[in-house]
Amino acid sequence: MKSILTTIGIMCFSCFLIAQDGITDKKAQLNQYLSQAQQLTAQGNHTQAAEIGEKAVAVATELYDFSYLATALNVYGKALNNIGGKQKIKAVANLEKSLQLAKGKKMIELQKENLEVLSIIARERGKDRDLKEYTEQLMALNGVAVPLPSKSPTVTLDNKSNLKEENAKLYEQVAVLSSELSNSHQNKSQSQESLNRERQKLVEIISTQQEAIKDMNERQAKDALLLLQQKKMVDSLSYLKAFDSIQLASNKMALNQKEAELKLKHSERNLLLVLAGVIFIIAAGLYNRFLNFKRNNAVLEEKNRIIQEERQRSENLLLNILPSSIAEELKTLGHANTRRYDSVSVLFADFKNFTNIAEKLTPEELVSELDLCFKGFDKIMGKYGMEKIKTIGDAYMCAGGLPDPYQSNPTKVIQAAFEMQNFLEVLKEQRMREGRPYFEARIGIHTGPIIAGVVGEKKFAYDIWGDTVNVAARMESNSDAGKVNISSSTYELVKDSFKCEYRGKISVKNKGEVEMYWVEN
Repeated sequence: MKSILTTIGIMCFSCFLIAQDGITDKKAQLNQYLSQAQQLTAQGNHTQAAEIGEKAVAVATELYDFSYLATALNVYGKALNNIGGKQKIKAVANLEKSLQLAKGKKMIELQKENLEVLSIIARERGKDRDLKEYTEQLMALNGVAVPLPSKSPTVTLDNKSNLKEENAKLYEQVAVLSSELSNSHQNKSQSQESLNRERQKLVEIISTQQEAIKDMNERQAKDALLLLQQKKMVDSLSYLKAFDSIQLASNKMALNQKEAELKLKHSERNLLLVLAGVIFIIAAGLYNRFLNFKRNNAVLEEKNRIIQEERQRSENLLLNILPSSIAEELKTLGHANTRRYDSVSVLFADFKNFTNIAEKLTPEELVSELDLCFKGFDKIMGKYGMEKIKTIGDAYMCAGGLPDPYQSNPTKVIQAAFEMQNFLEVLKEQRMREGRPYFEARIGIHTGPIIAGVVGEKKFAYDIWGDTVNVAARMESNSDAGKVNISSSTYELVKDSFKCEYRGKISVKNKGEVEMYWVEN
């Protein structure tokens, strides 16, 4: 018996652990859905928030947890309300369900939130009765006195006629009972009379017998007495025989009952053994399944961790190639839409005498110096919210005002340009002390409309096109080492923030004469 109880305990404990693991996973998934839905609602993406909210409702229903279900219905209803249109009717139904569950669980804050949203919907739809009901409930939850409705007048009924009818019925019942009682007494009298007649007959019979006995002689009396004694003996023997037969039958019945009890106990023992064997097999199977489940779960968690790490690496690599908004669009839609920007400040930087310096350095040193400079430029771009477009040999191209038009204005672009020059100046002093070659950069900036998008199929590249890019390149080629040269369009945007020196109109390739300005640091 102890082994059976131990086996049953192991089986129950295994089932409990499996159920607990499943419940924990579902609760974690539900919390993730609720968090995602709230984030999407905050971002204004109400359609996706409604889809996530519907999933949260399904998981909460599987858990059969009314607190979670009330919260999930609230999130789902608010998302549907934000979508508007016909979805508001569905939103009201979900919010009212959430309200009822919150009342059952005494979730006061959730009740208030549901009532506030329902009141707004009722006001928008012109449902005055619903608006009044929701408002009164909300006032009651907030501790504000709600005016009670006037009591309806009580209606009194005159039951005298009913009482008279009931009394009349009672009187009729009493009359019937009295009649039956009198009949019973009458019948009893008749029985008494018949008994008296029977008794009289018996007395007459006894008197006749007594007279007959008196007429009998003494010998007849003895013979009659002997006959009576013999008759009593025969009756006694018959009684003993019947008693013995009854006793024998009783003993046989008891024996059969004991045999049946023994067979039943034997069957019960066999049944318990079979049941114990079945329970042991089930327990062993469940335990083995539990071990496999834990083992598979551990393997799955390890694979998920590896997948997550690889996904994060892919995310980081993608963000190193594309702007975050463009990368997100590419992941979501599978492609990135080409966009036009009306005002983007394009910056070109190029190293002076790069070819001569490159001849003095080994390939490894050259690449190392370029990597050092471009990494410094990348940090400056991140500081001022600018987007690095690409590097072409020793040229560095970046832009301010994309993909977010409000992210970086021309003033910040010029500040970034001077910080790039300061970075190279510090590096120049260090290299001069070491007796090594150093880089000096020409920087040109132009502001105007451009087109931006992603090109390529195997190796994505985010690039910009337009006349603005060409003019920015001309600004750089006509600049000097350590200086920042800007066009007239950029000058008009930053003239109140920087002191600029007018250079006049300078002839550039394919553009004719273009006005240029030096920006003083």
